[in-house]
Formats: sequence, structure tokens, C-alpha cells
Amino acid sequence: MSGKPHNPYAVLAVTSLALALVLINGTSITVALPALSRDLGAPAGLADWFLLAFMLANTASILVFGRISDLVGRRRIYLLGASAFMVLSVLATVTPDAGTFIAVRALQGVAAATIVANSSALVADAFPEHRLAHGLSLNLTAASVANTVGPTIGGLLVSAFGWQAVFLVNVPFGIAAVLLGWRVLPRPRPRTGRRETFDAKGALLSALALAGLLYGVNRLSTAGPADPLVWVPLAAGGLLLVVFGLLERRLEHPLVDLALVQDKARACAYGAAFFQSFGRAGVTVLVVLQQQIVVGRSAAEAGLTGMVMALAMVIATPLSGRLAGLLTARTLTALGGLLSVVGSVGLAVSPPTLPLAVTMSWLVLVGAGIGLFATPNTAAIMHGVPAERRTVANAVRSMLYNSAAALGTSVVLLVVSASGLGGYDVVDAGPAVQTAFTVALSVCAAADLVAAMFGIARGGPWRVRRVVAERLPEEAAA
Repeated sequence: MSGKPHNPYAVLAVTSLALALVLINGTSITVALPALSRDLGAPAGLADWFLLAFMLANTASILVFGRISDLVGRRRIYLLGASAFMVLSVLATVTPDAGTFIAVRALQGVAAATIVANSSALVADAFPEHRLAHGLSLNLTAASVANTVGPTIGGLLVSAFGWQAVFLVNVPFGIAAVLLGWRVLPRPRPRTGRRETFDAKGALLSALALAGLLYGVNRLSTAGPADPLVWVPLAAGGLLLVVFGLLERRLEHPLVDLALVQDKARACAYGAAFFQSFGRAGVTVLVVLQQQIVVGRSAAEAGLTGMVMALAMVIATPLSGRLAGLLTARTLTALGGLLSVVGSVGLAVSPPTLPLAVTMSWLVLVGAGIGLFATPNTAAIMHGVPAERRTVANAVRSMLYNSAAALGTSVVLLVVSASGLGGYDVVDAGPAVQTAFTVALSVCAAADLVAAMFGIARGGPWRVRRVVAERLPEEAAA
């Protein structure tokens, strides 16, 4: 934190701008998959990596940069990553082939990890404890909306200017985020006391474990379960994850403080975040692909279809912050999860050829559920964490969130690819393809149901007790 006063809303605005930029870029490429597949000559299995290379690299890097930021300063790492993200956005537009494009996307994911890992922690530093839930609700509103409007923005840009515009649009907004961040973000105080060491072994183990698990899941969609290269990375990733956990328990200064998950309420909040992200990512990908592949809509039309989901989230997220004075995180996360279940089931059972208003009505429920869920769940994770561990606590949340998004994207694309679909640049309304979308959306609904169950399992009252709300509103929200 800075030694001089700073405006928490200025910090919120800067971090939200950079975070929104990363998330919009991460999801807008979904609607650009058909154009990218055509221009770079990539079949469906290879084109999946236009999405997954970013997600995998981002997820594997978040814990590392979360810890580095706590050691050397959040501001410095944040600004370096934002600058690198802009440069890589330009490089993505001039890549000559699919392999080079995937490599640039992976590097973008690493750069984006510096922003994702630090965003909520910087907001938590800037806002006083009794206003933390409010500050996080605004930050998460920006993040949630960015995640959902990405396909809409991407569709408009692709239709008007080509897929390169999805990346070039990052440059002016990125420059603004870096310049404003240099001016607004608080400079760290000089560290006192014994200097902590960086857990290099843990960083390597966690990155390799996550990479192995996510690669193995994606390999299923291209090679099938008979290929040994599916199970080798899955087994290796699982083994490395166990070794990582055992190592972290023995170290004085671990990459991840396992005490963060010893509290039942926080552990349940982490679990809920994982499964809610799985369902959200799956629905976001499936809706825009279904509208293009099955219904035959343009990229712009498919992107606009998902816009109602974002609008519902815009309304529901701040509403959730206000309801936190009356209802506990247990109630709000359970309610949000169940709303998303209903919306996802509705999308699964409704034929996409029905009037567009039907699809949009189900997307409203999904978006409202996400909006109600996000703020109380994140506040429950961050509440009570010491300032020197906030980036790590948020990095764990972001790692789980991004792992689930990558896993959810891989699983639903696996289901769609299993239908025999040759590529994402075709129109195919055959029964096998339509059934695949129904199954994939049902998987998303199941993930939302598990998220709701985690929200309930955290325990505690359903309503905020008045005396607690008056004295310790931040504890009541948790």
C-alpha cells in the first residue's frame, strides 16, 4: 500500500479498465473462431487452442505472479504486465500461421496473469474494510460484464473490420490503462522485517500440474480416450498437484498459504467460484457458436445475442451488494447458482430455432444468477485475509476461476466436436450437432448446481442478524 492517501475510486477505475480489457479480449475471440479458422487454415481441434492457449498459460501463471507481486510490489508487476499485453496484441495480428498465433496467445495469457492476479488485491488495498464489499462489487461488475460482452464486441469488430481488430482495439485502451495506472496506483511502502523468499519449486510444480491437467482434457477432443497422450498428461498433472500440496505444507514461505483454505467458509467459497466459472464459460462459448453453426447467424448477430446476459449481470451485481445488508453470502450464492441452473436448463431444452426472445430470456436468468453470486462469494474469500496475503488469496481465486473457465471451455468443445462437426466455419443444423449442444449446456447447468450446493454448504444463517449488520457489516456480508 502507499504511504500517502489515494482515491479508492480512482484505483478501482484503473484496475477495472485493465481487467475488462483482458477479459474482453479473452472472450471476444470466441466469436472470431470461424474467421480465424478460415484465415489460418486450422481445423476445429487446432482452433480450440486459439482459446485454450491463453487460458492455460494465464491459469498456470496466476499463482506465480500473485506471490511475486506480494514480494516485490503489486503496482510494478501490474504495469509491466499491462504493457506486455499491448505489445503482444499487435504481434497477434501479424502471425503467419496457426502455430505462431497460438504461441503469441500463450504469451498474452502470461501477461494477462499479472493483471488478473492483482486487480482485486489492489482494490482491497484501496478501500477501507467496511467498504470492501462495495468496492469489490463494482470491480466484479466490470469483470463480469467484460466476460460476457466480449463476444458481442468481438462479433461487431470481426464483421466490420476482420479478426485483427479484436486485438488492435486493445492498444489505445491499454495505453490509457498504463498511463493512468502509473499516476493513480499506490506505490508500495518499503518492506520491513525479514525478507520472505520466493517458492520457485512450488511455482514450477503448480504451473506444470495445471498445464498437464488442462492439456489432457483438451487432448480428449482431438484424439479420443484411446490415445495414451490423453492419460499421460492427466496422470502427471494430478501427481504433480499432490506433490505441490505436500511441498507447500513444509515450507515457511509457500507459494500458496494453505491456511487460506482451512477455514470452511472460505474453502466453500473457493469451490463455488470454481464451478460457477465452469458453467459461465461454457454457456458463453456455446451460445455464440450455436447461433452461428446451428442457426446460421453472423458473428455480429451471435455476439449481440449474448448481450442480454451482460445487461442482466450489470443490474444484478450491484443489487447483490445492496442485498448483502439483508441476506448472507450463503443465501445470495445459493440463489445466484440456482438462477443460473434454471437459465442453463432452459437453453438446453429450447431448440435454437425458436424465436430469439426465448434464448434471450434464458440468458437473462443466467446473467442474473452470475450477478447475484459474484460479489458475496468474492467478499467471503477476501474477508479477514491479512494485507500481505491478499494478492495470494485473490490469485488462488483467480487460478480456480480461470482453471474452471479453461476446463469448462474444453469440456463443452469436446462435446460439440464429438458430434462429428468438421470445423467452426460451417453451418450444420443436423440432429447430432443439436444434441451435442443440448448435452453441453446440460453440463453447464450441472456445474451451476454444484456451485449453489457449495454456497449452501458454507453454513451459517440465511439472513443477516441486525445487530451484526450494524456493528460489523463486512462480517455479515461474509
